Amino acid sequence: MKLLDRYIFQKFFSTFLVTLTIFTLLIIIIHAAENVSSFKKHHLSFSEIFNYYCVLMPYMVNLLSPIIVFGTTIWVTTRLSRRSEIIALLSGGISFNRILTPYMVIAALLTGANFYLTGWLLASANKERIKFETKYLDFDMGFSDRSDYLQIKVGPDQYLYIRKYHGYNNTGYDVSLDTFKDHALVERLHAEKIRWLAKEQTWMLQSWEKRILFPNYEELTSGHNLRISLDIDPEDFSINPNLREGLTLPELDLHIQKLIYKGNESVRFFIAEKHIRYMTPFAIIILIVLGFLVAVHKPRGGIGRRITLGFVLACLYIVLFLSAKIVAETQSEHPILEIWLPNIIFSILCTIFYRLVPK
Repeated sequence: MKLLDRYIFQKFFSTFLVTLTIFTLLIIIIHAAENVSSFKKHHLSFSEIFNYYCVLMPYMVNLLSPIIVFGTTIWVTTRLSRRSEIIALLSGGISFNRILTPYMVIAALLTGANFYLTGWLLASANKERIKFETKYLDFDMGFSDRSDYLQIKVGPDQYLYIRKYHGYNNTGYDVSLDTFKDHALVERLHAEKIRWLAKEQTWMLQSWEKRILFPNYEELTSGHNLRISLDIDPEDFSINPNLREGLTLPELDLHIQKLIYKGNESVRFFIAEKHIRYMTPFAIIILIVLGFLVAVHKPRGGIGRRITLGFVLACLYIVLFLSAKIVAETQSEHPILEIWLPNIIFSILCTIFYRLVPK
């Protein structure tokens, strides 16, 4: 490794680690202060609280890293420019792209670390974090205990329709189970109520009526209680969207396939999560390159303008990302495009800045 690379590496990582540590600890302290009453309410021990913040810390590090990386790049590069070190390097025959090289190496290292963290390591920590927050902090986890007008595929040619479902007692109302053959309805089982029997691990239909359709006539039977086996369980009716954060990438793919097969509308949250995990690592590369290009000029009148411009760009990226995530989690037809839109826009900004920067 050349002296230039070691020098920039040292400057970057020392600033990045210190800044990330300060912001992470500050947010954790504020978070703890806001939830002291919940900790006391549930009589939690110090070890339980400490273990929770141990699993919360990786989540906060992953959340803050892209913006901290961008700010660190601007700060380090601006200081190099202010002390005329960039000019000295260019005057010494070192090309502009060679100065950019250590930044690209840093971006590649952080991108790989971020992808492995979000794809695998963070999943187990998120499971414990979500479990603790749901149980003790009474967080609104983004799902309702009641669902209306559900349609779930329970077999190759079977569909279950439920007008209203209550998750607190695993009971549905106004239920229809339709069976098709060659795209034609051949059987309909209707019931006023469906209830999950936890001990038997099966479903109970109450006040049911079964209609079998033949080419020239219908056969009708009815009864009070009927046990049936369905390839679904209560979790399929009230899927917590935040459970996606506790899945590794392979588990996320399998879960998406399961939800698509069953026609569950919550699949959009999991699809958006998958694209976000692929998008975020590339965002680190884009933000590092853009931060370098913004700050590489020697500032006139101090570094305030560069830092202000960096702050504005960081806020713009956050707004674009949050907007794209909200749109992708609704009934979006092109979730990939919406999730990647912030990266596309900032890639164009990188190209514009690269052409405008004197080399």
